[in-house]
Amino acid sequence: MSTPLKATFKHVGLYVWDLDVMADFYQRWFGLIVTDGGMGGAGKGIFLSADPTEHHQLVFVVGREPGSKPTINQLSFLVADLATVQAYYRKAVDEGVKITMTKSHGNALSVYVLDPEGNQIEIYCHTPWYIKQPAGKPMNLDLSEADILAQVEHEVRSDPSFMLRDQWIEQASARMTR
Repeated sequence: MSTPLKATFKHVGLYVWDLDVMADFYQRWFGLIVTDGGMGGAGKGIFLSADPTEHHQLVFVVGREPGSKPTINQLSFLVADLATVQAYYRKAVDEGVKITMTKSHGNALSVYVLDPEGNQIEIYCHTPWYIKQPAGKPMNLDLSEADILAQVEHEVRSDPSFMLRDQWIEQASARMTR
């Protein structure tokens, strides 16, 4: 029996219709910087990253038909805590960026917004809990952090699949190192 190959996911490339608008949005919203750009085999593109050890985390290449439907479900950005999720929620409200939903997944708390070309972005933080996925309940990010966390903890502890996140990580680690 052979050992399966393993790889680590590091970046994604998207076709866009307006490089400048998309680069501006992702720089302002997520602190990404343009690391390179120009003409290549796929056309005019730019590379963006917020990690100095990764040349790029996002690649935008001109080639998407203006007005076309996005072909991705979502891009997800992990933040440190619920307060930061709430800050992104307020930023979206203040800037008129479309919010598609706010959800508690039990193991994560998320706000979903649309970028300038209609791609859905999830901005989320981990919770200390796990429940079987998919799971999602609407969440009111206008409540206090303490009230949100108390409500989510009450909901997850009543789920039959509940466990602490550390327990889930231990189990997942065992499965992934086999």
